Amino acid sequence: MSDYHQPGYGPYAGGPQQPYGPPQQGWQQATPPVDHGNAYGYGYGYTHGTPPPAPSTSSAMWSHLGALLTITAGTAMCCGLGAFLGWIFPMSIRGNERHRHDPYVRHHATQALNFGITQAIMAALGVLLYFASAVIFATAATETQRNGAGLAVPLLTVIGIMAAYGIAGVVCSVIGTVKATRGELWTYPRLIAWPLSKG
Repeated sequence: MSDYHQPGYGPYAGGPQQPYGPPQQGWQQATPPVDHGNAYGYGYGYTHGTPPPAPSTSSAMWSHLGALLTITAGTAMCCGLGAFLGWIFPMSIRGNERHRHDPYVRHHATQALNFGITQAIMAALGVLLYFASAVIFATAATETQRNGAGLAVPLLTVIGIMAAYGIAGVVCSVIGTVKATRGELWTYPRLIAWPLSKG
């Protein structure tokens, strides 16, 4: 490599480039510019064109994926209990000492935490609405209506609404997982994740 193409050092007041070795007195070391407003870091200091470090994207991804797996798999295996516990995994990631000062992980963990809390609240409301519909129907219905299939209508309506809401939540959580893996920020729709906790 020629003296005039040696990387890392600037010119010396009208003289040639520093050839090799550490810079001598009077030489100025060049520092490449850093783009703080890039597509990945959004001002968090990541260099332009590169995603956040692998541990950050991995932890951010697991914030969403952990909440999603807890809700879906936990609900399937534990008689619906998983729907109430989706907030635990992202809260543990956000509270981890290693991630407390990483704004990228905290953003995704907070979003996933709000998602888990919202799903727990909606699951509780769904259960309450289901049993309330049954009690109200049993109280207000006539003997003929009680013996018929009339009770199925309000109960199936509640089940249909909660199922549609649950599917929308799963889709949004999958999107959040993909965005976190790619090093992009993601905010859930307010209907799916109420902003109860701030980053």
